[in-house]
Amino acid sequence: MDDFINRALGSGGHLSKLVKGYSPRAPQILISTKVGQALEQGQHLLAEAGTGTGKSLGYLIPAAKWAVSNQKTVVICTHTIPLMTQIVNEELPRVEQILSMEKKNLRYQLVKGKSHYVCNTKLEALWQETLRSDNQESKVVQKIFKKVSQERVADRAGLGFDIDDSLWNKISASSCIAITKPDNCLLEELKEKMQKAHIIVTNHAYFFSDLIMRKKTGNGSLPSYDAVIFDEAHEIEDVCCNIFEKKVDVKRFETLFDYLFKRESFCALDHSTQLDLTQMRQNIEKTLDELYSKINKSMDNNAFKLMDEKIDVASVCQALTEFIERVKSLNIRGISDILERLFEGNDDLDFIGEKEKKSWGYWVTIQGRDHITLHAAPLFPKVVLAFGLFDKVPVVLTSATMSTNGTFSFFAGRIGVKDYDSVMVGSPFDYENKTMIICPENAPDPSSEEFIPYTIEALEEILMYSGGRMLVLFTSFDTMNQVAKKFQQHCTDYGYCLLTQYSGCDREKIIHQLKTDPRTIVFGCTSFWTGVDVPGDALTTLVIPKLPFPMPNEPLIQAQLELIENAKRSSFFDFMFPKMMIKLKQGFGRLNRSIHCQGAVIILDNRMRTKRYGKMVIKSLPKCKYSGSLQDMIHILPV
Repeated sequence: MDDFINRALGSGGHLSKLVKGYSPRAPQILISTKVGQALEQGQHLLAEAGTGTGKSLGYLIPAAKWAVSNQKTVVICTHTIPLMTQIVNEELPRVEQILSMEKKNLRYQLVKGKSHYVCNTKLEALWQETLRSDNQESKVVQKIFKKVSQERVADRAGLGFDIDDSLWNKISASSCIAITKPDNCLLEELKEKMQKAHIIVTNHAYFFSDLIMRKKTGNGSLPSYDAVIFDEAHEIEDVCCNIFEKKVDVKRFETLFDYLFKRESFCALDHSTQLDLTQMRQNIEKTLDELYSKINKSMDNNAFKLMDEKIDVASVCQALTEFIERVKSLNIRGISDILERLFEGNDDLDFIGEKEKKSWGYWVTIQGRDHITLHAAPLFPKVVLAFGLFDKVPVVLTSATMSTNGTFSFFAGRIGVKDYDSVMVGSPFDYENKTMIICPENAPDPSSEEFIPYTIEALEEILMYSGGRMLVLFTSFDTMNQVAKKFQQHCTDYGYCLLTQYSGCDREKIIHQLKTDPRTIVFGCTSFWTGVDVPGDALTTLVIPKLPFPMPNEPLIQAQLELIENAKRSSFFDFMFPKMMIKLKQGFGRLNRSIHCQGAVIILDNRMRTKRYGKMVIKSLPKCKYSGSLQDMIHILPV
């Protein structure tokens, strides 16, 4: 493997023949070598690689070589769509060329969730319906049908034009109406391609959904795999815990009952049987209503509440079990999917009610007047990953931000990987000469009433120096919207374009404007802390109003803090601070995306100066120039 990596990435090697002006990068070769060793020796690897090291190509080259040479399957998981697209459209074609120089043939396949794909059965039915119409939707349907039938395009992104969600839902493969799969089923074709692929590229959410199926039944949507590589691995914790979360409300069962009772095969039952099943349904719904009403009364007008004791769900679960067994005994055709989902709902309700797992968080939420939902989720990924993933196959986890205080112990402990090799390589970027960290000395406490007015004043001053080209990363939508509302007029007066993230916005469109219009300011929250890639001088100023500590009012966070405190440990230094640092380093990384980047990272949070951990924060970030004055921006911004 080492010889191959040198032939691929070394001086005068395969990549130098494919990329004009290529020169070997020692950090990339080190990552490649470590990944190759991990795969060959069947061990786990944690690899932190700073921005600009070329880590994706670094792990893809040994993964592809190992898979092709040994007839293995490697799953590559990313968190963001841009990285997934980059891997499939740019990196893997290059790896394919490298392996062809070694007389080897690489096969790879991208896979997403069902909702991203076209259902041919639905599309053909809608196409027939709209043949005689001449409205806008029918024209789009004809266009989609032509593209799918002629070019065999399977997924929404591949169609190359926008489709309204309302239309897409009519033709999406998220729920198939065909009892037997037709010969032209695109998902069946996808399965065949996956079976033949050496490399399968997907996202974290799809992988963990598949893992749930695999743990339950022994099989998943993905074919059997021999190794997994997680890129953007710092996102694993949130995605994993969200995917494994169990949620049960009354509507979940009512919806399934409605589906079942409307099925043609169900309606064909004799009247007596239908009446019997209807009475059983009414009894279940009555018992559910009584259960949830009792829970509602215990909420004390709170939007959410951690469960501190078991909930008696025995009578509901027993009634549901009897109903499922009764329906099963009737051998009704075409309802197995509904019965399976009813069984899962019953199982989840029993799991939450019992509250047996100490490493899970249990809570209740209420929306509106009486929409009660019961929740349970693992407090950390190791609860579900230690057995079922890390004990089955070698796993490589890579990111620019996994370590805290120079070690992987916090991250490794939370995800459940014990025996692992590790490697850390820094970024090749010249942070010391091209980046300045500014923490204004006059900043007020971020919890004070003065903080929002100060933030607006600071942004106005920053804008005077930067002339736009600015990204501001907030930790809450509420604060972001308050600032945006008051800052908008200033931007309008001085001819700047302020773009603020909102639910359902097109993130890539916002980023594109930041890249192309220098008089742009972007306000972002949540997803904008990662995956924003604006190289060069298009982004020169990054502002972080508050340090991104986890929100302690979230149920799962509260449950985790309680668990740590009960163990007589510091919830701040064992959870809050390391989680904050991982996110802060992600946000910091938005500024420097290439060797040509230069600018200022401005942190308005005065805890950087007033708290002892402020020095730890600076020490954990790349070594840069430092200042306490906004005016010093002028010494670092590109001309």
